[in-house]
Amino acid sequence: MRLTLPSRAKINWTLEILGKRPDGYHELRTLLQTVDLADTLTFTTIESGISIECDHPEVPLDERNLVHKAARLLLDHAGIERGVRIEITKRIPTAAGLGGGSSNAAVTLLALCQIWGLDLKMSELVSLGSRIGADVPFFFIGGTCLGIGRGDEVYPVGEITSEFMLLVNGGILVPSRDVYTSLPTHLTNPANPVIPVSHRVVCETSRRASTPALLLDPELEWMRNDLELPVFAKHPRIATVRQQLLDLGACKSMMSGSGSTVFALFDDDHRRQQAADTLRHNGWWCAPVKTVSRKDY
Repeated sequence: MRLTLPSRAKINWTLEILGKRPDGYHELRTLLQTVDLADTLTFTTIESGISIECDHPEVPLDERNLVHKAARLLLDHAGIERGVRIEITKRIPTAAGLGGGSSNAAVTLLALCQIWGLDLKMSELVSLGSRIGADVPFFFIGGTCLGIGRGDEVYPVGEITSEFMLLVNGGILVPSRDVYTSLPTHLTNPANPVIPVSHRVVCETSRRASTPALLLDPELEWMRNDLELPVFAKHPRIATVRQQLLDLGACKSMMSGSGSTVFALFDDDHRRQQAADTLRHNGWWCAPVKTVSRKDY
């Protein structure tokens, strides 16, 4: 059997660090969003083993690959002996704050359940996905979601839409572990056990932000990423390109996740294309994208 599926990227509309958890991780509140940039994964059943192929030279093909981890976890969880060859065509930059590896892992779990005839509950998939990475559970849902806890407790909220978004990446490697160990002191205090926002407030924010007319509204200031400060301090080029995007006509520009990708929102495709042309000329990778709703995901 052979199955080919897209594996979408994500951006973070917000990423707030609420403090340090007793387990050593950080308590997060984040609004996650799928966009239409996607890798392509092709699954082919084989007699035994897990074989990974990829067209990107920097992607590991062994147990370090999250796709391999997902397949192995599923085999062990289901107590079966099957084999699969997984071909990955990469379009999402690696280690870029776009969730490419996590998306690949989630799609792998979903695809293998289908081709191996496994009827897993969503709670089982979420449990397996959380063991692979905090972003993985989000990719079982897609669209706009609130993530809390380590970011792996995910709840669908009102959709935020943007037709004219630009992703920009300069190939700067920003390991997430280094970012979290460089957080300012006020973000590493013990986390408040009460999340200081209600689900209703997030839904309302999402609903209002989905109106295109609000893209220029000052209320876009609710968009924030607490990881920008330590990343910009170590990699000022990322801060520079964010400012460049604003200078080139973006309504809003912000880093996604722990970086190094910056995304920008534009009023129209003409301004977006002009910005992309300028930044490509300066050696930056650019991808025009739009948001993908849960329905379309």
